[in-house]
Amino acid sequence: MGGAVSALVNQIVIMFILMAIGFALYKAKIIDRAGASQMASAVIYIAYPCITLKTLMVDFDFDKIVDALFCTGVTIAILTITALITKTFFKKEDGVARYAVIFSNSGFIGVPIIMGVLGSDYIFYMSITSAVMTAIIWTYGVWLVSSDRSQVSLKKCVANPNMIMIAAGFVCFVCSIHPPALMASVLDDLGALNTGLVMIVLGAYLAQSDLRAIATSRKAYLVSLLRLIIVPAVTIFVLALFPFVDLNVRLTVLIAMASPVASFAAILSDKYGGNYKFGIGLVALSTLLSLISMPLVLQMASMLLT
Repeated sequence: MGGAVSALVNQIVIMFILMAIGFALYKAKIIDRAGASQMASAVIYIAYPCITLKTLMVDFDFDKIVDALFCTGVTIAILTITALITKTFFKKEDGVARYAVIFSNSGFIGVPIIMGVLGSDYIFYMSITSAVMTAIIWTYGVWLVSSDRSQVSLKKCVANPNMIMIAAGFVCFVCSIHPPALMASVLDDLGALNTGLVMIVLGAYLAQSDLRAIATSRKAYLVSLLRLIIVPAVTIFVLALFPFVDLNVRLTVLIAMASPVASFAAILSDKYGGNYKFGIGLVALSTLLSLISMPLVLQMASMLLT
């Protein structure tokens, strides 16, 4: 537990330092909204897909396939349940709020917690969970933030670099393909851009937002309650139905689902004409509150899943 809390605090401190840099760069007019949007595109279409591909390029193992299928099925089930929950609490026009409840910041927040608590072997299962989320983000998620069905099509989905890298990654896993040293270095370097660029972009968005309005928004606190408490509780209930599955695999799914609002809530909202200012407020608020919620969720899981 101590390792999880330490990893969580460390990542949140890093996140807000980088966001502060983006905030300062925007206020100093070094970057503007157009520049922030271009950096967001670099994240969406280059950095994040490279991370996905690299994490899936590991040796094939049949036991991993079985556990990966479990992660896939459970993730889809939980996201479906969560989507139904959001329809109860939010109207159709609250697409950004619904997106924020459904999709978590599993990569940035979840990975270091897993590294600190479960070990690097379980990053693979986080990658599977994140890959499933990514596939749904670029279909249902885009529709939520854009409120425009024309933005979602099979052609756009298949041609999206994120989907291409997921498919390539699974092929590499099944065939035990490892990247040559040069390619591995390129993927590492491009993937390393993800965190810094995302947080600088969010900081620039934050500089354009009304922080007081977010801090006093009942809807923002409702989103955080659902994302940080209700969704993890649903996840624990579902995972408890599978006591025969490796506990650490189940905890990996839980950590992914218990993480705060995904950074893409703001980035995709900006790209597709949604309320990106509200989106960044949800990211910031839920991330701060996760300092309290995630240790409590992990403590509850340690009692109910063992």
